[in-house]
Amino acid sequence: MSIQSLDDIIGVRNRATVLRRLRWIEDRLWWHGVLRRSELVTRFGISPQQASQDIATYQQVQAGFATLEPSTKSYVRSAEGRALFPKDPFRWISEESAENNNTVIPVDRLTAPTRRADPSVMAALITSYDLRQSLEINYQSMSRDQPVSRVICPHHIVDTGNRYHVRAWDGLRGRFVDFVIGRILSAAPRPGYSWVDAVADRLWEEHVEIVLAPAEWLSPAQRRVVELDYGMSQGRIAFPVRKALVTYVAESLGILHEIRGDPEPERVRELRCPNAADLAPFVPARSL
Repeated sequence: MSIQSLDDIIGVRNRATVLRRLRWIEDRLWWHGVLRRSELVTRFGISPQQASQDIATYQQVQAGFATLEPSTKSYVRSAEGRALFPKDPFRWISEESAENNNTVIPVDRLTAPTRRADPSVMAALITSYDLRQSLEINYQSMSRDQPVSRVICPHHIVDTGNRYHVRAWDGLRGRFVDFVIGRILSAAPRPGYSWVDAVADRLWEEHVEIVLAPAEWLSPAQRRVVELDYGMSQGRIAFPVRKALVTYVAESLGILHEIRGDPEPERVRELRCPNAADLAPFVPARSL
């Protein structure tokens, strides 16, 4: 069967597997510039004949993307080759590192103490959500000297990259708030308290745009590299965020001080937030 485009693979047997190998062929050529048939054989545990067929199929779909170098029996990516599949270098590195591919540059990730999440508390949160049954928790906030009992209705876990929060209805204050899971000292079912569903959480359901631009104090060359780093167009980039999560995103981007209007040294940030005033209503003065 002649294959001229990815659409022609729809009727091919084991289509998902074939597409996975074709994507790998392209990614190998894209990121490393060269592909050997033996690498495809080893990566997927297929026969040399199957590997040759896959490479031929890819060349049918994407003619001119790579050429065979007879002296090394390897395929070399052409300078004008355009990709068929989306490109994510860190996905490639992660997946190939997991396969013990030592030709991929290693990535070393920062380590920090693991934030506590008591298994019994997590089990109570999961069960509460599953059964739509309220929980009574004993919670130690940073705004009170002693723990306080609260009745909550949890609807999402939020991973900020630094710690885990649970987004939940707080019966004590009559609104939805975030609780740091590691500060929940105990949790038990609270029969008789009506469940408050996530659809009532307006700040969770609604989104707002965060706009980013290079900091004004940067030089023109520095601004340009910030624009490239963040994929900005015309000197800015905007993306939607749940209103309930603005604080965490702003903190990770280093623009929380600007949104809050707090004084800070001018030259500590590479980003500014042109719509900081629009985001201020969604950033509390202090967290739990």
